[in-house]
Amino acid sequence: MEENKPIELRSEKVRNIIGRMPPVLVRYGTVMIVAALLVLTGIAAFVPYQPKISIGITVSQDEEGKVHYTARIPQGAMAQRDDFVFIAGRPPVEGPMPVRFIFHDVPDTLHISRSGGWYEVEVYPVDHDGQAIKIPAPFTIPAKIELRFTTFLKWVTGK
Repeated sequence: MEENKPIELRSEKVRNIIGRMPPVLVRYGTVMIVAALLVLTGIAAFVPYQPKISIGITVSQDEEGKVHYTARIPQGAMAQRDDFVFIAGRPPVEGPMPVRFIFHDVPDTLHISRSGGWYEVEVYPVDHDGQAIKIPAPFTIPAKIELRFTTFLKWVTGK
């Protein structure tokens, strides 16, 4: 009877060398990964970033022809109220619509629905030349509250 023994093509010395990772590679690989993370953290500490909060601005007109702009600011965004710079609107069409807004007062009344809470705020155009516009029906335009510039690292860490 013949025995089927597996044939070993490599000696024990060769298997030890193949199975072991060279310490130089481990050491320098770890140093390179740590250096890359430090460089990325350093870059993030200096890269400016301006966070934005998405909102909607409702545009309506009263019987006398005065245009009113009302924004819904999410309840969670009010924690960053001191960092608000201005509101940038994106009207759906080119024309006499203003694109930058500010607000003076945020009322204390919190509106709550299933989708969350919000504050309804009257906003005022900054760059509008006062040109008369006619609004047949109220509509909402998308907008973003632009916050003060910060660095990307501060924004990520929340400090």
